[in-house]
Amino acid sequence: MNALSRTRHHRESSDFRRVATSLARTVRLLRRQKRWTVEAAAERFGVEPAYVRSIEAGRTNPSLAVLVSIAAAFGLLPGELLLTPER
Repeated sequence: MNALSRTRHHRESSDFRRVATSLARTVRLLRRQKRWTVEAAAERFGVEPAYVRSIEAGRTNPSLAVLVSIAAAFGLLPGELLLTPER
């Protein structure tokens, strides 16, 4: 099995989907609580607005560097972004 196949396998797992969905909800919830537009959040995170939209939709796998930037913008530890947000 090559590296791409292993990566694809992990991305198709229910664990990955659960974490991606949780991250998406957390980022969207925190951004809205701060009353930041997608564009304002993107500037704070150091990414493009389209990438913020993709994260909030659970369609992307952000790097550790991006997770650290997002967490710092919210004043959190990176691991806190992966916790299930309270409803």
